[in-house]
Amino acid sequence: MMTLAETTPHEWLGYDVINGIISDLYDRMLGDYRIWYYWKGHSHERTAAERRLFLDFVWAYAGGPVASSASDMNTAHEPLGIGQVEWWVFVDLAAEALEQSGLGDREKEELFFALSHSKAAIGVPEQAPSAPIGFAAPPQRLSPREKEVLRLVALGKNNSEIARELSISVNTVTRHLTNIFFKTGTTNRVQAAVYAARRRMV
Repeated sequence: MMTLAETTPHEWLGYDVINGIISDLYDRMLGDYRIWYYWKGHSHERTAAERRLFLDFVWAYAGGPVASSASDMNTAHEPLGIGQVEWWVFVDLAAEALEQSGLGDREKEELFFALSHSKAAIGVPEQAPSAPIGFAAPPQRLSPREKEVLRLVALGKNNSEIARELSISVNTVTRHLTNIFFKTGTTNRVQAAVYAARRRMV
C-alpha cells in the first residue's frame, strides 16, 4: 500500500472533494463585495465554463488527467484585468474555503499550492509589497529572511521550492516556518498565507 507521501492529491482527495472546494471558492468570489463585479453581465454558461476551466487546472496540478493548460487559463482571465489587489482577495477567500472544507492541514496545504499556482497562469502582475492597510502590526517583527519565506509560502511554494529559491536547506525553511507561525499567531501554511496576503506582502 502506498503512503500519502507517495501519492498525489487527486489520488487521496478525489475529484468530488476538489470540485466541492472549487465550487465553494467560486461562490465566495461571486458573492464577495470586493470582486463580484468581475462577473457582472456574464451569462450563467460563461461563468460555469470558467469555473470548470479553473477546476480542470487545479485538478491537473493535483495530478489528475485533464487537458487544460496555463495558456487556457490566461486566455480566459486576460480580459478581466486581474491585478495584485484582486489576488489578495482570492488568497483570502481560498483560505476560507479550505478552512471550511474539513480537510487536515496536509490536504489543505496541498490544495493551497494548487490554487496559488494559478497566479502565474492567469497573468497576475508581480508588484512590490506595499504598506499594510487596515491591520494591526504583527505582535513580533519578522526577520527579512522570514518575510521572504512567508512571501513564498503565500505564493504556494513548498519547502523544497523555497529552499531552492533562497539557496538554503529544507531544514532551515522548516525552522523559519516554525518562527513565522509563532510570531504571526498562525498554525499552518494556509493561515500564514492569509496573514501575508492581508498585509500585502505578496
